[in-house]
Formats: sequence, structure tokens, C-alpha cells
Amino acid sequence: MKLNRYIYKKLLEVEYENFPWTEEDINTWITDWYMDTFQEIGLGKEGKAKSRAPPMWLAGKDWSIREKERLERKKNEEEIRDS
Repeated sequence: MKLNRYIYKKLLEVEYENFPWTEEDINTWITDWYMDTFQEIGLGKEGKAKSRAPPMWLAGKDWSIREKERLERKKNEEEIRDS
């Protein structure tokens, strides 16, 4: 199933349960769709493919959020090192 059809189906499915939808809801739907659609070949038990997580550009934290977290980690590491 195409991603746009999957999301449209989800929007109709949860229309009255969880309105308005959040960015995290849609991100979760994309992740679910991707893991159902794409699988890694040759991993797991023989004959059983393992679901693959989606790439960051498709479903993940925004680059600005990742950058902010990276800078915070770097600052914390520097503070620990200087202590």
C-alpha cells in the first residue's frame, strides 16, 4: 500500500478518537507502514525477514531537534570533563 493511502486510511480510522492528530501520531503511522512494507533480507531466523526501521529523513526527529540534543550532550560532556 502506498504511504499516502495508508495515512489517509489512518486519518479516517482515528478521526473522532484522537483529534487533532499530533506530529508524533503521524510519525508513528509512517514507522508502522515502513516496517510492514520493507524488511531486511537475510536477518533473523532462516526464511523469516526482520522488519527494518525507517530512515531518519522519513520518520524521525527533525534535524533541528537532533542538533539541539547533540549540542546539549556536547555541553554536558564538557562540564563533566571540566569538573
